[in-house]
Amino acid sequence: MRPGGPALVALALAALLTGCLGKSDPAPPAKVAAARCAVTPPGGQVPSAGEGVNYANDSLGVVLWPKGTLVAGPLPDGSSYADIEPDGSVVAKLGWWRVVKGRLRIEGERLDVAAPPLRADVPAGHGSTGFQPTEVTFPSPGCWEVVGSVGDASLTFVVRVVT
Repeated sequence: MRPGGPALVALALAALLTGCLGKSDPAPPAKVAAARCAVTPPGGQVPSAGEGVNYANDSLGVVLWPKGTLVAGPLPDGSSYADIEPDGSVVAKLGWWRVVKGRLRIEGERLDVAAPPLRADVPAGHGSTGFQPTEVTFPSPGCWEVVGSVGDASLTFVVRVVT
């Protein structure tokens, strides 16, 4: 084997790769998470649904933030879609529309990393169909799948929660 043969080339290549890889800046976690969160595009139409319903099927609809991203905290115009709690959780008031009769249940899980499930408050006293106000608490920002259901009917969507 001649000096500077395959062993030396392999060693030089390994050193070059190590140097290059060590110097590369990894993508910020928020950008990686955003790229991996396939949010559900708004769509659907609930018969006789109220104005603003933008995620829907034949049985359920919900009034949500635009374009699949829930921005928590104050917006430039002073309004907000959701509030950030002292523990870092995000609370949003969502209006649902029920065409089928029954009590609305809301469940959800974070898709991008392990997290406790979302919590939902669905107050009684709003009848068995029509408008249903709710409060949904996302334990942390991230990519969330939300499922609203009444009996056998359900509506599932993915939203990115940011602060």
